[in-house]
Amino acid sequence: MVPAGLWFGNSPRPGHSPTRMTDITLPTGTMPHPLNPLRLAWHARNAWHRIARPLTIGVRAIILDGDRVLLIRHSYVPGWHLPGGGVDKRETLVEAVRREVREEVGLALETARPFGVFARFRHGASDHVAVFVAERWSGEPRIDRFEITQAAFFPLDRLPEDTTPATRRRLAEFLGNKPLDEHW
Repeated sequence: MVPAGLWFGNSPRPGHSPTRMTDITLPTGTMPHPLNPLRLAWHARNAWHRIARPLTIGVRAIILDGDRVLLIRHSYVPGWHLPGGGVDKRETLVEAVRREVREEVGLALETARPFGVFARFRHGASDHVAVFVAERWSGEPRIDRFEITQAAFFPLDRLPEDTTPATRRRLAEFLGNKPLDEHW
């Protein structure tokens, strides 16, 4: 676990205290650059989904450090998200969430408790996302600075303003503030 007050990155972002979160950040702005190769690939994938209409499955992790949750910012879409990604062929959901967390933030999950499976129908895809809760993990958060531009622990009751609506819903459901919804 990361000790409270441990700080990664440059200077604190406005409105965020380095003693209340662990933050890894790049000095650039918070919006993805429109010509970022990953952003262009993301748009191409969305166009392909509108034509092929595939069935896909993904995973996300609610990674806890006491009363804080780890959120990430991608280089190709705006907002703060739960870490995660797609499930590879011949990979279990638990294997996928462990791999994605290791790739995106460098943490090794010791536990991955299933929380729920949610349907997401957008960009022509029929996507299902399995969410896991990880309360025990090891390592120190790190980012690749290519796909993931920021990773930070935030208090569950004070999420960043630009946290995505789906991330807010999952965390509200996890805290018992809302009933589980089957849609992402």
